[in-house]
Amino acid sequence: MAEIKPFRGWRYNPERVRLADVVAPPYDVVTPEEQAFYLQKSPYNVFHLELGPRYATDHARENQYTRAKKFWDTWRQEGVLIKENAPSLYLYRLRFFWKGQRLTRRGLIALVRLEPWEKKIILPHEKTFDQVTADRLNLLRTTRAQFSQIFCLYHDPGLETLNVLEEKGEKLYQVEDREGFEHELLRITSPPAISQIENALRENPLYIADGHHRYTTALRFMKEMEERYGKTPPRCFHYMMMYLCPFEEPGLLVLPTHRLLQLPFKAEELLARLSPFGEVVEMPAPETENLDQMTKGLEPHEFLLLHENKVFRFTLKDPLRIRWQEEDPEIFKLPVALFTRVLEEALGISEAALKKEGKAVYTPWVNQIKEKAHGPYFGFLLPPTPVLSLEAIARAGRVMPHKSTYFHPKILTGMVFFEILPDKGPPC
Repeated sequence: MAEIKPFRGWRYNPERVRLADVVAPPYDVVTPEEQAFYLQKSPYNVFHLELGPRYATDHARENQYTRAKKFWDTWRQEGVLIKENAPSLYLYRLRFFWKGQRLTRRGLIALVRLEPWEKKIILPHEKTFDQVTADRLNLLRTTRAQFSQIFCLYHDPGLETLNVLEEKGEKLYQVEDREGFEHELLRITSPPAISQIENALRENPLYIADGHHRYTTALRFMKEMEERYGKTPPRCFHYMMMYLCPFEEPGLLVLPTHRLLQLPFKAEELLARLSPFGEVVEMPAPETENLDQMTKGLEPHEFLLLHENKVFRFTLKDPLRIRWQEEDPEIFKLPVALFTRVLEEALGISEAALKKEGKAVYTPWVNQIKEKAHGPYFGFLLPPTPVLSLEAIARAGRVMPHKSTYFHPKILTGMVFFEILPDKGPPC
């Protein structure tokens, strides 16, 4: 099944930079304002590599990708980045508070052999979009480096892999993000420990949680490199840097992705259109914290509607729910699938069309929905999708509806990098 390898990662030199100034959230969860904040925070911030600015004067020889390559080359030459002396695996430990409880989520950073989707060794659960893949492919082609890890899940009921890393890990970094969460990176170079983890993961498929576009990009890049360098022996471009977390890790937290939709209806008409499809009950208007609790108590076939400080609970009628689940048992177990079907049937509206028109906003944060659910904007709070549903959908070769899951917190970009040497094989 999955083949993992240690690698000689590149890291920020703590003697040259303050780590808190140079790391950043994943490129695909930040606003333009947040992007600008991180770019201005330090001339060595990772966004100068991962998410550089675009200018009207950019052209084929000078653009965000060529600038990223210049920074990448210069920082390594000047000692801003340093390379490991020995092939390493990394333990990434993330400590955070959630609803007053202190949680820890641990994961392994390693190279993983790229596999075509049809082998079902690495399984997706989301659809990808070509325009996003093109951007990441341009960056990968130009820099020949991976600056962030994709996030995958695997089964390890006894958490043995993480316990080995905890026992053998040497602490490299500790940094606090803007939310006050603690991120730690530990390095493992012990050959017996590395072999133990390689063997443990060899029996496992991997399920992509975050990073479908980057995985698709890496597959395309691999094919391009194979045309130049051949398919054998294995080379560095046959691998991808990943963050691997067990399904069984206690700190693994999956949040629902709520919707703020701009709709062409008055509230009264919207409620009237929903009524034939389910029970609509007005609830006492609670505080934001209580709204969070209310969403946890929802069944998959329920959602909350927010508008003008009013809250309504929608419950799909049993005959419809049963009929839809008979049509497609796997998909219509999912809250987002049931919700989008209600939109289509009751309102005659496609969520995908709203997104394309810029009329759909997605967030896991209830307060953001509550603040903006006024006028033509309606908030929809959904129950969370169980993480094992991701596995079931992926194993069935299906994809979930768009924005079904939100893994929280996000790992930081900039903790360790992978240089792709096309003429070299592992250890890379």
